[in-house]
Parts: sequence; C-alpha cells; structure tokens
Amino acid sequence: MVNRQHRILVVDDLPDWRETLGGLLVDAGYHVLVADSYTSALGLLEAKQFDLAVLDMRLDETDEANTSGLDLAAEIAHRWPAVMAVIITGYGTQDTMRQAMEPDVHGHVLAADYIPKTQIDELVQIVRRVLAQQDTR
Repeated sequence: MVNRQHRILVVDDLPDWRETLGGLLVDAGYHVLVADSYTSALGLLEAKQFDLAVLDMRLDETDEANTSGLDLAAEIAHRWPAVMAVIITGYGTQDTMRQAMEPDVHGHVLAADYIPKTQIDELVQIVRRVLAQQDTR
C-alpha cells in the first residue's frame, strides 16, 4: 500500500518526460513535484521535504557527458542524505550505471536504482521498493 505522505521530486529537462514520469507516480498515489533543471530541483529541495528524487541522467541538451543527473544525485546525497535517488536515462552506459550504483571512496552510493527510459513501466515498482527499504531504516 502506498504511503500518501511520501513526496517525490521528478527532475527532467523534457516536458513530455516530466509529465509522463510525474503522471505515473501520481496515478500510483504519490505526492509529486517536478523540476525542469538542476537549479530548479535545488530550489525545491531547499524549500520542501522529499523522500525520493527521480532524476534524469541528462538534465540539459548541452550536457555532452550526460552526467548532470549524477552530479545532482551527488549533491542530494551530500546535502539531503535522507533523500533517495533513482536515476532514469535514455543515455545509459555501463560506466554511468557503475558511477550511480557503486559506493564511492567514502562509501556513498548516489542512486538506489538506475533504470533505462525504455523500461519506464517498471518505475512505480522500483519506487515502491526503494521507499519500502527507506521506511525500514
């Protein structure tokens, strides 16, 4: 059963994807706010409390490295360690998945999960699992 108190931040630079991701999570019973950029996401994180952030890997068309979502996940982990992150991407590689999912030198993991946009139908299940794990901490 969904805890309607869970707040989820969805960050994607593309309006269609923000609407799709946010809609899936709202339909599943979550309270969702959306942001269109790294900067707007930080503003919402500073103003509101979230349990989870769903972050696109590439948050800007000029992001040639396709890692601005990982940069945001790192900032969230540093500034809001209770907020879990799920990375969603259309530009995933084994290297970016490793960066997101393996502990860094300090033992921090940037993302609780990593999902290609081609598997979007699994998002709600992943969010439920991550939030359930968070609730048992």
